[in-house]
Amino acid sequence: MELIIRVIVKIIYVIAVPVLRVIYPCKMIWEDKKSTKEVLRSSCLIYSNHTGYSDGLFMTSLLTSYNVYIFVGRDWYEKKSLNWLFRNLRYIPIDRQQMDTSWIYKGMETLEKGRSIYFFPEGHTSKDGRMLDFKPGFLMLAKQSGAPLIPICIDNKMKPFHLTRIIIGKPQRPDLKEEGRPSAVLKKHAEACKRSVVALKRTYGNPRYATADMDEL
Repeated sequence: MELIIRVIVKIIYVIAVPVLRVIYPCKMIWEDKKSTKEVLRSSCLIYSNHTGYSDGLFMTSLLTSYNVYIFVGRDWYEKKSLNWLFRNLRYIPIDRQQMDTSWIYKGMETLEKGRSIYFFPEGHTSKDGRMLDFKPGFLMLAKQSGAPLIPICIDNKMKPFHLTRIIIGKPQRPDLKEEGRPSAVLKKHAEACKRSVVALKRTYGNPRYATADMDEL
């Protein structure tokens, strides 16, 4: 029965991807297309701002040819109406309410298989368009694996039949093992990651969707 469900989900997903592209049209802007695609074909960690609940499904479908996995809150993952979908696609549950390290082991296994993982470091969607602070937890996996990072900016909240710019930045290889208190080092680099996304928005985004946090650089 589980195998049948998995096959059905795969078929639905294959049909849904082109439909999503029509409903949510996007323009992909690459800061360095050649080098970024090379990194995407191997193991890397992708991070971006979080504009709405559909971001996860849309972004993984947009990058489907790169076998990208994505973390999703366990509270969402275990919803009866969605679990069958998450369980059979490239989703990894993470407990946002309690101390949970299992996601690191699952993340490492995924990277070791040559896959990439997508993060929303804000943890929640922004209500006013301004980016929330990036939580440094995702960098623990980057530090342990040594995988490069790729920043992405979703220029505006996705709306049906409204063009959204998806701005993909150059690969990053920060020194996460530099001297200093580990938590402070990760926090510093998390802030730098947020600035990278803001910089992409300021440089390549539509001025119509400019927000106050673009002045933080």
